[in-house]
Amino acid sequence: MQEQVKASKKSQEIIDDLDSLNEAFVLFFNRLLQTARIHEAKNQLTVNAVKQFIEISQKLFKESSELSIEAHHERLFIQGEKLLLKQQTAATIFTILNFFENLSLYGLKFNPKMSDIDFSQAYQFARLLIEAPKHENPLEWLQKYFEQDRFQWVEIISAPKGQDLFATQKAELAYQAYCHAYNSLKEVVQKIKANHRAGVRKAVRVVQDITDLVFMDKSIVLGLATIRDYDDYTYTHSVNVGVTSVCLGHTIGLSRKSLVRLGICGLFHDLGKIDIPIEILNKASQLDEQEYKKIQQHSLNSVRQILKLEAYRDLIAKIILPPFEHHLKYDLSGYPSVNWSKPISLFGRIIEICDVYDALTSPRIYRPTPLTPDRALGFMLAKSGEDFDPTLLKWFINMMGVYPVGSLVKLNTGEVGLVYQSGASKEYPMPVVLLIKKNAEDQLKADKLLDLNETDENGKPVRTIENSYHPAQYGIQPAIYLMQV
Repeated sequence: MQEQVKASKKSQEIIDDLDSLNEAFVLFFNRLLQTARIHEAKNQLTVNAVKQFIEISQKLFKESSELSIEAHHERLFIQGEKLLLKQQTAATIFTILNFFENLSLYGLKFNPKMSDIDFSQAYQFARLLIEAPKHENPLEWLQKYFEQDRFQWVEIISAPKGQDLFATQKAELAYQAYCHAYNSLKEVVQKIKANHRAGVRKAVRVVQDITDLVFMDKSIVLGLATIRDYDDYTYTHSVNVGVTSVCLGHTIGLSRKSLVRLGICGLFHDLGKIDIPIEILNKASQLDEQEYKKIQQHSLNSVRQILKLEAYRDLIAKIILPPFEHHLKYDLSGYPSVNWSKPISLFGRIIEICDVYDALTSPRIYRPTPLTPDRALGFMLAKSGEDFDPTLLKWFINMMGVYPVGSLVKLNTGEVGLVYQSGASKEYPMPVVLLIKKNAEDQLKADKLLDLNETDENGKPVRTIENSYHPAQYGIQPAIYLMQV
């Protein structure tokens, strides 16, 4: 008993010396594996190692609803956060990376049931990981055990789909993810309207998929954010804001865990519009004062609706502020009226930019002719420092390019096409354009890609952009054509 008390005190001393619980978890996880490899279950060192592993896991579950450890790009990630290589943790991190590589294991995810595991379960879990490499297919062998009732607290994380796929395959995965996001949001809205309890598990999973796709190929994901649906604007707008927010967050270097949370905020930022009469949302003429006040309530209504969602408290607590803030504006002159002196949150500023951009480039009943993507960016740039965070807006414009993905452009040759990849670098400032031509049946079809950075023998551009148009003017959904490449 005294040995266990000493071990517990020692564990706390180690935690206090480290910068985070994540680092402590890695240390104790590795200690469990190394101890279980050479000692029997009854050995006091094994007992202490198991106890420390369980204790640190319980501490982490007080902070989050799930616990994950992943190994990719020769780095270790806990809860989606990359662990820094420090003197006191580097050896442990490399040991676990090597262990995962031998197993061909991408990651492990633990759920709250882990808080209730006993010594036997934790020890056997370690022994299974140690024994797995001896089998022909370690992951299949492990999976069989993890499917048993006593291991319902742990599961294997598969490597993100599409790491070695062609662009067309990635595009198909991205399109599926977009559709799943649309359907999951619609399901939440329908359940709320019917006074049924609405959960967020599907929404979280699909945002995780979208985030993984952003890491693989951001331009394909941005192409999907060009989807516009006149009749279902609220749904496509919310998905587009979620998708574009994740892309911007990735551009500025946010962690995967933060990107998932940001994407959920974007997906649910307009949930409060459920409480606004449809005749106000779809009114073609100018709103009167009372109607505009109703519209202004939707930010706060979004918070109320999010609080009703069936989800872990820590997740809810982390996603309610940005939807409330997304119309406050950078200088706090927007709505709802607040007596704040501090700037709005990073997520709030990101969602505000993505929300306005998608709204300006989408056709609405009261504005059937939307702005072209390049003109929308120019309009927003004029309000930099007032409506929008100037630094974030620059990042957004750099990400989108002068002619964002999905822009319809006419070339000096008379050819017409959609921007497939924006020119967003000094080396390649001009975009790659997907030509669109009519086939024998007089239907528009994707033709071929043209790189507008191509020059002739005199160094002059072979093709230049003469004008830009909004695809909606011609009934074109860019994503449909971009998917054909």
